Amino acid sequence: MKVIIRERDSGKAKEILKFARENNCMVLTMDKRSFQVKADGLGFSNVEIIDFDDLHNDNYDFTKPVVIHNADKILKFLMDYYYGLNVLGFSATAED
Repeated sequence: MKVIIRERDSGKAKEILKFARENNCMVLTMDKRSFQVKADGLGFSNVEIIDFDDLHNDNYDFTKPVVIHNADKILKFLMDYYYGLNVLGFSATAED
């Protein structure tokens, strides 16, 4: 699993987009439109970007792997939306 943890504006988006392109992955993000603009600006317009609407409407290729942009925000959203839980932290293990 690819894990990228660094401070804001440190190139994480570019790195995740590059990884997605190299591994033929989709990118799941909270804000598809703005991330698509960012991807286009970084030269990654050929990377498929999806959001929760795509998941909800089965508008994605379920045979492709997925990488998650801002996984902390997505985890926080899912735990709040489905379970009413407020996530204050998490741990992760990088196993490349």
